[in-house]
Amino acid sequence: MTQYYVETDGKIYLIESREVLSFPCSKEEIPFEIQPKAKMEIESEEIIYSEPVLSYHPQRWLNKEDVPLLADVDPIVRKAVNFSLPRIVVEAVIFDSNQVLLVKPSRGYNKDHWTLPGGFLVYGETPEEAVRREVEEEVGVKPETVELLNVYSAIGSKNSYQWVIFYFSAEFPGDIRGLQPKHEIKQLNWCESDKATEVIHSPLMQEGFRRSLDNDTEKN
Repeated sequence: MTQYYVETDGKIYLIESREVLSFPCSKEEIPFEIQPKAKMEIESEEIIYSEPVLSYHPQRWLNKEDVPLLADVDPIVRKAVNFSLPRIVVEAVIFDSNQVLLVKPSRGYNKDHWTLPGGFLVYGETPEEAVRREVEEEVGVKPETVELLNVYSAIGSKNSYQWVIFYFSAEFPGDIRGLQPKHEIKQLNWCESDKATEVIHSPLMQEGFRRSLDNDTEKN
């Protein structure tokens, strides 16, 4: 079944159905024009994330941040709001000549697959602080300098999360070939940068990395 998640300025349009607040299941239940923006798949439901076309601010609509606090909200609405909250990730692009460092984690989304060093932004951190922390946790040395290469955002191919990925170049003092796997990382590998996009497990991360390489080339 298709449902319509209509949001603007942090306000969500919901209707009362089966004694709970729910998404409309047809456009006939929406008394204004909408512009579809993205699609979520939740259980067996197709959720069409849309923006309303309004000439006024909908003050009486439910605030998005209030959804977790209310008992009379459809679980699908709760899950859709959760999916719409961006997942912020930082990734380190560590070069040695024409090779880039890849890591293979023992847990997480990329378990047993090659990816870039990095991970989730922790509450209260800046992206720069997060990438320094993640690199030190995973290879044992904190970068001396980090520089933003690219920010890439897309909806995941295997889930409906909104991902925002910060790519940083990271440089170290001394010989970086001595880096060793730490924390949840079980293996390191140096890969030719033009082949790394094929080796990196996540298609979303592949595309962000490719764009980061393009941006770095343009800067140089």
